[in-house]
Amino acid sequence: MSVARSFRILIALMAVCLFLPLAAHPAHAASWGSPQTVNSWNTINQRWTANNELETYTPSCVWYEGSTLVIKTYKGSDGKYYSGRVESKALYGYGTYSFTASMPNGRGLLPAVWAAYLNPWLPEFDAAEIVGQNPNTVYQTFHDPNNAQTQFSKANSAGWTNAFHTYSFSWWPDHIDFAVDGTITGTKWYTTAPGVGMHFIVNTAVGGDWPGNPDASTWATADGARYLKVSAITYTPYYP
Repeated sequence: MSVARSFRILIALMAVCLFLPLAAHPAHAASWGSPQTVNSWNTINQRWTANNELETYTPSCVWYEGSTLVIKTYKGSDGKYYSGRVESKALYGYGTYSFTASMPNGRGLLPAVWAAYLNPWLPEFDAAEIVGQNPNTVYQTFHDPNNAQTQFSKANSAGWTNAFHTYSFSWWPDHIDFAVDGTITGTKWYTTAPGVGMHFIVNTAVGGDWPGNPDASTWATADGARYLKVSAITYTPYYP
């Protein structure tokens, strides 16, 4: 190999090393707080019509069994659909939002564990949504303040419903990492406006634009109801 060729290779390698740090992801200091259990809720009590949904949220459909939050969904004798929805009283910032949840199946149901600013509504980070008649796919979605959406999904041939899995997202200053059972499913690079925070939310919607209407099969269980159970809801703060 000639001296000139060796010199050219050395210069090229130096250039690569120079630009690698510029192309790498921004570094984040390991400044994390201790995990906090989220269990202080506003329980919704109203008919819900967003997205053409059919349910009436009622506090009687929300309770704890030990440390497990339970959301019941059923069709009443009056023909109306009843379900539960809770929203954390506190607003949370950067960090990991984690839900260990057993989601129900059933045509026309949309169980979800997620977070949103609420006032105003967006942005919104969906840790998990499952369309009840399609239990083999879980969806994780980021909604920006204009409701532009970036969605990730993960398949499971054994189904995601009626078994506990951990659905989470980590919100950094410049991106959001979504994960299922500790495995990252997708990353959205995004910077939120100053002062934005998130409320934890747990609910099961009935009907609406995405899952469609329930039918008799939806309530074909021993007691005619479906249950969303969340055994752990935690927030681990990140301090940039």
